[in-house]
Amino acid sequence: MPKPDYRSTLTLSDEDTVMLSTAVHQCHLCIRLTLLWLCAGFPLMFPAMAQDRIASFAGDGSVLLHSPAGERLYSLHPDASLVPASLVKIPLAHVVLNTLGDDFHFETAFYRNAQGDLLIRGLGDPFLVSEEIAVIAGQLAGGGLGQVRRLVMDDSAFEADPDLPLESRASDPYAARVSALAVNFNTVNLAWTARGELISGEEQTPLTPLARELAASLVPGDPQRINLGADPVVGLRQAQEVFRALLLEAGVAVTDTGFYRESVTSEWTEFYRHASSRSLREILQGMLQYSNNFIANQLFLTLGAQDTGYPATVEAARSALQARLVELYGERFGSDPSTLLMLEGSGLSRSQRSSATAMMTILEAFQAEAGLLPEVNGVLRKSGTLTGVYNFAGYLPGPEGLYPFVILTNQAVNNRAQIQSLLQSLID
Repeated sequence: MPKPDYRSTLTLSDEDTVMLSTAVHQCHLCIRLTLLWLCAGFPLMFPAMAQDRIASFAGDGSVLLHSPAGERLYSLHPDASLVPASLVKIPLAHVVLNTLGDDFHFETAFYRNAQGDLLIRGLGDPFLVSEEIAVIAGQLAGGGLGQVRRLVMDDSAFEADPDLPLESRASDPYAARVSALAVNFNTVNLAWTARGELISGEEQTPLTPLARELAASLVPGDPQRINLGADPVVGLRQAQEVFRALLLEAGVAVTDTGFYRESVTSEWTEFYRHASSRSLREILQGMLQYSNNFIANQLFLTLGAQDTGYPATVEAARSALQARLVELYGERFGSDPSTLLMLEGSGLSRSQRSSATAMMTILEAFQAEAGLLPEVNGVLRKSGTLTGVYNFAGYLPGPEGLYPFVILTNQAVNNRAQIQSLLQSLID
């Protein structure tokens, strides 16, 4: 029997051809309808998937996303009371701007007595850096100061031992101890040449005797910035030595090289008062950009001094801060842990608390000043980080403007970047 030839041509009648053509057309139509359904359905599915993933990443944390008009777009545990860490620098900046004003400039006062001494009274300027001191030295020389017997340091404008948290074992300038008279953020910057010779780590800052002493116990190598904040006398000594060196460069000699720390009394006469060349907005931008705890609590104490005068105290500063928070955001802001409990300016205190709802209220009120926040890949945001605390708060770019968002996670795993990305996907 011959084998069947499966390659033989199939001959269709006209009727069969019409039926086959109709079936193919209907099949194409079904495919197109299915694709249209899928395209319409996926945008509805993707937000739901993103929301589930946010909840998974956040755990017991809080997440909030609002539209520029204030519409709530996503919410997870919005009223949980959590550690805000450095997110408190946002309301601090807002309070400082509203209390001190755009025209505020920190001052440093200079006094003389009958014996030819010069007393430097610090008033909390957080940016009393070498460049500023060189300007001051020029002004003093131009004002007729030719020679000084003793150079006396006065840091009495802040209480002697303010009860403020410090970052343990940190040597960075952002973690330095506050002081009414601190130079270069209460730090010394050291460096070495290729031959191992000690030099200043900053061209504008002279290498002081204290810097040489500190370097004696170090091995030459990479540049190091040393935090002087643990001992207020050490910080004041460095300030005195920097002033002395820059006064000499300006033509003003200091004949007595001893260290002197006194408070201004009636025997002293004001000789010059210097207003910082740095604006308040520049100071706030630096504080937020680098999350500088030193600057934050210098500003915090200054708030207290505006209300009660000097010496500034933590108690007065806390009272002033909490009163301003109520004025800006409403009752319970500042003193209620279920809303916002704020005890200092840096965010280092683990006793402080905030809800995402409260932080959202702050962000919506702060939006006109959003440009003060650091920009990271188009997102204006402030981070808040402690061990087991990973937070973001700020503004996501979107089709209608800036979308305020809050991420508060007090957990071992840092998922805030993933949560932020998923929030962005909800508005793109």
